[in-house]
Amino acid sequence: MNHQAKKKFGQNFIRDKNLLMKIVRASNIEHKHVIEVGPGQGALTSFLALSAQDVVAYEIDMSLKPILDEIENKHDNLKILYQDFLEADLSTYPYELHVVANVPYYITTPILFKLLEASNVKSASLMIQKEVCDRLLATPNHKQYNALSIILQFHAEAHKMMDVKRNMFFPVPNVDSAVIRFIKRETPLIEPEKQSLFIALVKEAFRQKRKTLVNNWHDAFNVPKPLLETYLTKQGYSPNIRAEALSKEAFVDLTRGWHFD
Repeated sequence: MNHQAKKKFGQNFIRDKNLLMKIVRASNIEHKHVIEVGPGQGALTSFLALSAQDVVAYEIDMSLKPILDEIENKHDNLKILYQDFLEADLSTYPYELHVVANVPYYITTPILFKLLEASNVKSASLMIQKEVCDRLLATPNHKQYNALSIILQFHAEAHKMMDVKRNMFFPVPNVDSAVIRFIKRETPLIEPEKQSLFIALVKEAFRQKRKTLVNNWHDAFNVPKPLLETYLTKQGYSPNIRAEALSKEAFVDLTRGWHFD
C-alpha cells in the first residue's frame, strides 16, 4: 500500500530491513516495554514487536491507519495510538519504558526534553539529524557544544550507535542522519531539589554564546556583575569564562554553590 510522505509531519521512511534489525538489536529491548514515536509505515514497528514484550506506537497522521492496521493485526503485543506524542502523559505507564524511534527532525528537541524529564523512560535509541547528534555528544570547547549537550549528558550516558546516509530514506532528505542512544543515569549528578536550578543556569549560560558567563547570568538573574565575578573566582574559575569552556561537572559545582536566590 503506497503512502505519500507528508512534509508537514517531517516524514522520511526507511525500508532497509538490515538497518532496522541492527537498530533493534543494538537497542537491547528484549522482553521490555517499548514506545515508538512516529511509526510511519511501520517498517521499524514490526521488528520492535518481534523483540519487545510490548510496543505502544504514537502516530499523528491518521492517513497511515490502513497500513498500520495490517501490522497491528499481526502482533498481539502492539498498540498504535493516533495522537501527538508530545501531548502524551508518560507517567500513566506503571513500568520502565524504552524508546526506539525515527524522530521527525523538526520536533527532535521537544521530544528529547520530554524523554529526559520522564522518570520512567530508562533508555532511548533515536534516529536524528547527524548534525544534531554530533551537537548532543559534543564536549567543552567544541563549536557544537551547547546547553542541550550538557543537559543530555547530565541526565544520561550517551553515544552514537551508527551513521545513516540520506539515501537510506524515502523521500531522500537533504541531510544525513545518525542513531543516538542514551541510558539514564542510575545516580543523579546533583540532588533532585537542585536539578531545576542546574537546568536554568545551563540554559541561561548559553543564551548568548559570545557573552561571558557573568554577562549572561547577570541578564538572566539580575545578580550584580561584581558578585558573580567574585563567586566564579572563589569557585576556581576565571571571571571572564564563557559557558562553552565549562563541563557538566563544572556546572554541577556552580549550581551547588549558588546562593543568589
